[in-house]
Amino acid sequence: MGFVKNCKHLIKNIKVLYKTAVNMSTKGTKKGKNIMGMASSQARFLQLTARLNNTEFQGQQINQQRTLLSNESSQAYNSLLGMTVPTPPSKTDFTKTVYTFNQGSYNYTIDSVYPNANNQDYTINYVRNGNLVGIVNTNTSATIRRGTNPNSAVSGDAVDWLANGSQLYEVNANFVHEGKTGEELFQQLFNNTQGAEMSDYYVYIATDANGVESYKFIAKEDVESIGITQTESGLANIWEQGTVNVNEQLTTNNGAVIFDTSGRMTSVIIDGQEFVLTAETLTDDAAYEDAYNQYEYEKYQYNQYVAEVNAKISIIQLQDKKLELQLEQLDTERTTITTEIEAVQKVLTDNIDRTYKVFNG
Repeated sequence: MGFVKNCKHLIKNIKVLYKTAVNMSTKGTKKGKNIMGMASSQARFLQLTARLNNTEFQGQQINQQRTLLSNESSQAYNSLLGMTVPTPPSKTDFTKTVYTFNQGSYNYTIDSVYPNANNQDYTINYVRNGNLVGIVNTNTSATIRRGTNPNSAVSGDAVDWLANGSQLYEVNANFVHEGKTGEELFQQLFNNTQGAEMSDYYVYIATDANGVESYKFIAKEDVESIGITQTESGLANIWEQGTVNVNEQLTTNNGAVIFDTSGRMTSVIIDGQEFVLTAETLTDDAAYEDAYNQYEYEKYQYNQYVAEVNAKISIIQLQDKKLELQLEQLDTERTTITTEIEAVQKVLTDNIDRTYKVFNG
């Protein structure tokens, strides 16, 4: 800014000098006219030189602005290059081969198989699951109180407890009802599922409104935790036959695996027993859908950012184009000034030549 201000002052002073020189050149002899003409030409030369310097300075300023815009544009493009373009998920990434086998009421799924350090046998992790008949909590309660009320159709070891007014019995071989012992009854109804033991329960015969009898069980720990006296009563959960879902994670550390020629497992040997495997290809559609939704979101963010960068670059290009036009105008002005300077220099040269010829004449 100081340079431009100085140039403006210089141009102003040169104009004054030029005007004075012109006025003086209109007076005097022919020799004086030649000398004053040279002075006015010199003033004009200085004026044009100042204009040329100012024009070149403005051109430098514009070039610096264009350089800054170019750097901004490069940074914007580089930010795009540093981004990761979202890619859609592949269904194969969510598809796997599942090996299963059956035994009795259970279904087994192989979770993982890997060889042991001795390279002779395998560690096999597998899941056992199935819906079995078992003893389940009905989430209903029976009123428990002290007392006895033997059932004439039942023989067995009665205890000093009543459930909803019915006699509670030990579940053992002494319990007999309609020809079934307590042990047979428990095995038939519950198959000892979930580690249930008949010694953990009392049994009583319940009769519904239609006169239909059924076996109900009360956990001993529930009864004993009530701690009631002869005149008091409490509540205990009722257990009965129902469907039990079994889902257990199992491991064998010395199993064997048999493969076919393609490398696919065909059977496993667990605890000395061979089980033929069924291979099924399953796709986790829910996980794939989640991954695809995430991809759509990331793609939207990417496109949004690209659009913002392109808009920014477009603005930079418009600004650069405007500066380019200004630079072209300055270049045209510089060419004009240069041409005029050359003409003034020629006049000065001619004046000098004529002046020296006068003095040498």
